[in-house]
Amino acid sequence: MFNSKVTRISFTIALSVLTIMWLVFILDYSLGLKLYKYGVYPQRNSGLIGIITAPFIHSTKDFSHIFSNSGPIFILTWLLFYHYRDIATRAFVSIFLLTGISLWFLGRENYHVGMSGVIYGLTAFLVFSGFFRKNMRVAGISLFVIFIYGSMVWGVLPWKEQVSWEGHLLGLFSGLIMAVLLKSIGPQPEKLRYEIEEELGIEPELEYWKEDFVPPTTIDPDSGIETPVYVYRFVPKPPPTENKEPKND
Repeated sequence: MFNSKVTRISFTIALSVLTIMWLVFILDYSLGLKLYKYGVYPQRNSGLIGIITAPFIHSTKDFSHIFSNSGPIFILTWLLFYHYRDIATRAFVSIFLLTGISLWFLGRENYHVGMSGVIYGLTAFLVFSGFFRKNMRVAGISLFVIFIYGSMVWGVLPWKEQVSWEGHLLGLFSGLIMAVLLKSIGPQPEKLRYEIEEELGIEPELEYWKEDFVPPTTIDPDSGIETPVYVYRFVPKPPPTENKEPKND
């Protein structure tokens, strides 16, 4: 059902991202390092480092911030690297950097930390890629993501001052942009039968179901009677005859 090697690699990558998040949080929480200062601070040179470091830093006031990000980042990263392994690294790094850079230019003057922006970017990428590619399997992943994290859409609205809604919104746009740019790479739409036949130069089959269909005819040379000719896709074979040996009375 699953490719064991691909599953193992995608699981390891997702677990590595999650592990780094928690190691940084534990060090910050236990040692009081105040790592939030390494978050993205818009339009400050000192805040540029946050483009790389901010997603791995979370609030140490309680565990709610990192808990809320742990499940989504693990699942979404696993889905990305399993189903889009040809472009997963490019997509992940691009969403990661594009979210941070755009936040540095457009965010409010405050420290922005957390993996939420990247989570919104990965969600947008998986959802839109599934629809762009018209692939039933990938579309199923998109519907799964919408079902599980569909309520995340409210996070792009400025309803809480302490929440970086700009990071969420910009992450969403980053994922959409990468889905558009990479839509021609990776899993492609499954072609319908008639599309394949057209490419191979195969004439379409006779459309017997239409009311105005007129079947081709042939004329019997002896009787001169014109009869329709039907072409069948499958001609059943007669049952095999049994070789019965004569019985001796």
